[in-house]
Amino acid sequence: MKLRFPTPRQLSAALLLVHATVLFAAETDETDYIETILVVGEREPGNLLLNAEALRRTQATTLEDMFSNESTIAVGGGSALAQKIYVRGFEDVMLNVTVDGAQSPGELYHHQSRVQLESEFIKYVELDAGAGAATNGAGALTGTMRTTLKDAFDLLEPDQNVGAFLKGTGRFNGDDGEEYTGAVYGQLSEQLGIVAGYSYQDRGDYEDGNGDVPGPSSYERNRGFAKISGSSDAHSYAFSYEKLDDEGETFERPNLVNFAGTYEFSDQEMSRETFAVNYGYAPGEDWLDLGVTVYYNSTDFRVQRQNSDIIYGEGAFESTGFDFRNTSRLGRHSVTYGVDYRRDEVSSAQNATPPFAWGDTEQSASVTGLYVQDNWQITDTVDVSFGARYDDYQFDGDGGVSAGVDISDSRVSPNVGITWEAIEGLTLRASYAEAFRGVAIREAFFSALYVHDGDLKPEKADNVELGIAWERNGYFVRGTLYEQNIDDFIDIEFEGPLPVWGYWRNVGDAKVEGYEAEVGRQTDDWFLSFGVWEADNTIDGEPLVDSNLGLGTTIGRTWLGRFRYNLDAFNADLGLDLRYVEEEGNEIAPDAPPKDAYFVASLYTNWRPVERVTLALAVTNLFDEFYYDHATYTYIGGTVNDYVGYPSKGREIVASLAVRL
Repeated sequence: MKLRFPTPRQLSAALLLVHATVLFAAETDETDYIETILVVGEREPGNLLLNAEALRRTQATTLEDMFSNESTIAVGGGSALAQKIYVRGFEDVMLNVTVDGAQSPGELYHHQSRVQLESEFIKYVELDAGAGAATNGAGALTGTMRTTLKDAFDLLEPDQNVGAFLKGTGRFNGDDGEEYTGAVYGQLSEQLGIVAGYSYQDRGDYEDGNGDVPGPSSYERNRGFAKISGSSDAHSYAFSYEKLDDEGETFERPNLVNFAGTYEFSDQEMSRETFAVNYGYAPGEDWLDLGVTVYYNSTDFRVQRQNSDIIYGEGAFESTGFDFRNTSRLGRHSVTYGVDYRRDEVSSAQNATPPFAWGDTEQSASVTGLYVQDNWQITDTVDVSFGARYDDYQFDGDGGVSAGVDISDSRVSPNVGITWEAIEGLTLRASYAEAFRGVAIREAFFSALYVHDGDLKPEKADNVELGIAWERNGYFVRGTLYEQNIDDFIDIEFEGPLPVWGYWRNVGDAKVEGYEAEVGRQTDDWFLSFGVWEADNTIDGEPLVDSNLGLGTTIGRTWLGRFRYNLDAFNADLGLDLRYVEEEGNEIAPDAPPKDAYFVASLYTNWRPVERVTLALAVTNLFDEFYYDHATYTYIGGTVNDYVGYPSKGREIVASLAVRL
């Protein structure tokens, strides 16, 4: 008989569960209770914490500006309207994305970006990569990305009751661009503040590293937000509203050039409107720390051909939901438990395929979740986190190509993790987590084209991580090793063209194995780090390729270097970002060339000549490198033996003046 040994993933999960069970049975000395359960000074690689200062320092505007120099993240698309976020090689449609707690599930059009953010309004962005805690929300197969917007108290100076912020930015590359941002804010009382802001961007077509304009990429953006926040005794509250409008001239598929000569110039429109109410009640009792979020999120898009005014595709996606949770501190335990709910509705139509007005759809879906997560500080050096969530999904085809479909699924998703400070400054961690996503609305455009036949199974993910962190005298080393599986991934399968274009199907099991590591040093005056990350993504054992839309793609091993220096005597700072991506094979077609290696350097500085005035200068792609980001759809093969995606921008100079009043 042949012996079968457990895989590393199975062994890690078993050890974690056994260890957690043994520890849970151990005696606990109540007199050793420490109020702060766990304090983390630095987040491990892949678990990003990006604050407003970092965004300001690098002059970030697009998703590429914000994320492409962060560990485990790649951004593809070229054109700002098409830029997509990839985490560990998986596309962001499997992330639970929130703004002030408001969820934004699904996507509108697979050739466009689904995540829309305005950097000037952001307080911070948190990314927890991989299936994780029960509090991450329903359907968080590859993790969660939480964006928190600024409030008045984040903007007011210590001696201010009322203030204003004005900023003008020029971008010099290709047809250039300009941006204007302003905000007014103030305290209505010591505990009540209000802020209102507006941002306008007008960007012309960009040039690549060869000095060529690869295709239409101009866009115009209008973004505004308002937020009221405050507190009274044990109560805290925040009301936020954000409105984003993007317009641009592109081809019908904004991430692709006109490689076949058949894609028409089109006007693209996309918008998002988000309302969120957050309330907290913490009277100082160990058993009561209440948090409530209620939200409404609406996104819509339109692609309209210029030569005929035919609408290629349009749709609207609405989500309404709430999260009601409480945290109780019981001895050494901090237990968070609650219920969340979300209802999604989509209405869309497309004329992309013959005959005219081929398809439309009306769909609705809902998910109700119950969850509990316990953070247990067993000793001063050992912390355990374990929990589970139960999610119940319901999907209905209300009209159009999927009318009459009714699918429901439910499942429990457990997780457990251990953190151990082995010696002073050296921390080891291990975790195992599962996540579950029932049949939900995936995309507005494809929902009007591909049919549900009622036989879909839900998607299930599991994630194992092992990590190490060492920090002493300003030096640090951090690393993460992970393996994640996504079973029964749901995607489209072409059947047509007549009488049915295609179906939504469970197309296979996806997997990623990878690692992230970073070493460096930080002092009061400077910061220096070098990092590397690699994700090996497959589906049914075959490497992912660019055409795996909605799932992911293959990205070469990525090396990162970062340097910051504070010139306090001159009220200035300097920074340098370096990114080198190794060559990667491309399996999209038998004749496909490999994805070429590339090296990008970006330099920036900020100077405050007088109080509340900041001059900033950034030079991105300093050496004017011509390259295709590996997260960009680049090659199609077959009858078109050419690159079909947009190359990245060449050298761009960004200069800005910001004034606080």
